[in-house]
Amino acid sequence: MSLPEQFANNLEKTLRKTSGFGTLPFTVILIGLELLMDRGFSCPCTPSLNVTLISFIFLGPSLLALTVMMFIRRPCRRNSKNFAVFFLFCLIPPSIWMFLLLFEGEYVACGMVHWEGDYVLDEKLQIKWCKPNGVNGTNLLELTEKLIFYSRLSALALLSVLCVSVMAAVIYNDCKSRTLEQLNKHDEPTRQTSLSSSEEEVQHPSA
Repeated sequence: MSLPEQFANNLEKTLRKTSGFGTLPFTVILIGLELLMDRGFSCPCTPSLNVTLISFIFLGPSLLALTVMMFIRRPCRRNSKNFAVFFLFCLIPPSIWMFLLLFEGEYVACGMVHWEGDYVLDEKLQIKWCKPNGVNGTNLLELTEKLIFYSRLSALALLSVLCVSVMAAVIYNDCKSRTLEQLNKHDEPTRQTSLSSSEEEVQHPSA
């Protein structure tokens, strides 16, 4: 076995032995990371850099969270009937990260900025925005405020979809498991009767 394979196997065993390491702790870590990043975030206010920076902020931690959850849960190794449920739970931390950034609003507003300026705090509205240099930026400030509003609205929509999807998956999986258990209990007496009949026929064969 090669060194990378040994490292992957040892890491997987360590994570599986760690009690409670899963969706909830990893989500808490992402929330803490977002709070720390929000304190020091500064939009470059340069159209050519804004989209690139915000894209990496959205995708980088999301892909990392998905990779770690896939490595821990290993949904492809599960029963094909439970693959969708395990994969859905792997999507929870990345979705939470997306929700946090969207609900903050200022990240989307930064990515949509198409003018150059200085990243400042508006004391009246209490929002950070790219204030243009040398021009009246009232209309641009209103545009930034709208972008933040729609970003937060989309965050709530994402959270609603995530909650409904998780509830639907859990209810479907539980109801399906319960139905299978009831069918097995119903079939068990019939199987026992068939086995008893077969044993009687073996012990008392017809003349």
